[in-house]
Amino acid sequence: MSLQQLPDHSKVWLYQADRALTSTEKEWLQEVLTKFVAEWAAHGTKLAAAGEVVGDYHIVLAVDETAYGASGCSIDTSVRFIKGLGDELGINFFNRLNMLLETEGKLQLVPFLQLSNYPTAQVFNPMIETLKEWRENWKIPVADLKF
Repeated sequence: MSLQQLPDHSKVWLYQADRALTSTEKEWLQEVLTKFVAEWAAHGTKLAAAGEVVGDYHIVLAVDETAYGASGCSIDTSVRFIKGLGDELGINFFNRLNMLLETEGKLQLVPFLQLSNYPTAQVFNPMIETLKEWRENWKIPVADLKF
């Protein structure tokens, strides 16, 4: 299943790398993500889920919770899985203090406290919770980010 096949109301988890992923890393990550979501379950029930590498910095996991909701245990399983991927590649997918900005078509990681230095930049919004928000508002002006 792909992200495109899931409905807008699907729950989303975003993981941002602390550096750009190489093409080899992205290919490997996509392969293991596909295997993971094919087996991802909550209390023995397979989840209607998708996982994809998006761009050079992100892993997106999504679950259509109308079919069956992700439980605390299944979410913990996904977090351990992503942490393991990061450990294997030497990447931190859990540093929320750096924000990914796009300025003049170029991507750069910027410390959260320096966002105000980039008022005209677009930021990849880490606050989204659904596929609808991801599809429509993943990249927003820095000024629109609400923390």
